Amino acid sequence: MKQKIIDFLLSNADPSIVLRVKKEVLNGITEKENDALLDKIISQKNVQLVTQAQKPDGWIGNAFHGSSPSEGAGMLDNMEVGLRFLAEKGLPPHNTVISKAVHAFLLDEPFHNECRTNAPADDYTVTALGLFHIRSSIIIRAGYEYMLPKNDYIDLKHDINHSLMTFANVLDYSNLDHVIDASKKKLSFKQGVCWPCSYDLRMLAHSHSWRANKNVSLLAAALNKLFSFEHDREKMVYTKVKSFYKAPCLAFIHNQIYCLGLMDENYVNFDLMELFARCGVVRQVDFLNSKYEYLLSLVNDDLTINYKTTSRERDWGPYGGFALEEDWKTKTRKQCDLLFRVLMIMHYAEGNTAKT
Repeated sequence: MKQKIIDFLLSNADPSIVLRVKKEVLNGITEKENDALLDKIISQKNVQLVTQAQKPDGWIGNAFHGSSPSEGAGMLDNMEVGLRFLAEKGLPPHNTVISKAVHAFLLDEPFHNECRTNAPADDYTVTALGLFHIRSSIIIRAGYEYMLPKNDYIDLKHDINHSLMTFANVLDYSNLDHVIDASKKKLSFKQGVCWPCSYDLRMLAHSHSWRANKNVSLLAAALNKLFSFEHDREKMVYTKVKSFYKAPCLAFIHNQIYCLGLMDENYVNFDLMELFARCGVVRQVDFLNSKYEYLLSLVNDDLTINYKTTSRERDWGPYGGFALEEDWKTKTRKQCDLLFRVLMIMHYAEGNTAKT
């Protein structure tokens, strides 16, 4: 089935999908092919929307963490989502727009001053809620794990290790009573609890320095423990900051406003499943392996996928988005986007080294 999907995508898919299939899966593309495909990608409407929103200092749009209508930032023309979208479309780290955007984080006065923040040195002072998660994850997704210039406040190696620690610390808890404070009207993480969120997963999925066999096994053990906990996932668990209750960055304990719950029995989040696959743990984690087999069963012989996706997961935003086709106005475009993500999940779930 894998080769059948590859052949279909190479014949029918968006240039960005063709580029990534040739580079990531087939590991074979000529410089001429690469440049021709990039020229097509750069001229596309959504890519131009992002690139034209870039300011002289490199910042994209008018917001940092996702869209903000009040600040005039849309779904794609903001720093976080715009930069991730360009990387997903296949633009390389040395692309001028990407390079300027990444370096904008290093300015003495970046567009959003909150970006000049250090990660916690030892423990979580604020559980699953920190701008350094977001900032570091998109810098890494842009391909700068080993390319970021030395600076005084962004330490990607530290942040990657910190993300691995958030998952490993799950092994320290026997049940969620030790994690969740249920004494108030709103559930919240207990003070000092170290708990993983989606940005920790993004950092690990697109980085390489942590990938010793013992660390991959540690992550798999932590995920097996994580998915064994029982919790009413429709009950939001907040992060308490002083007297305020704030929604964490998709902490792996609930389904974040009922729309992104990978842990739901009959739901597949293509984006998150690909991230887990890139970490090399899908076959080692019972829940993810079951979800993977379920996903493969949805692909019919004619390569149609018997699954209804929602706009919330298809469209781009801080916590999701995977559509690389310009739109889904035709059946083939939708089919290509879904098949590409299935291919990525298959490719990395079966033991291939994650590439960015």
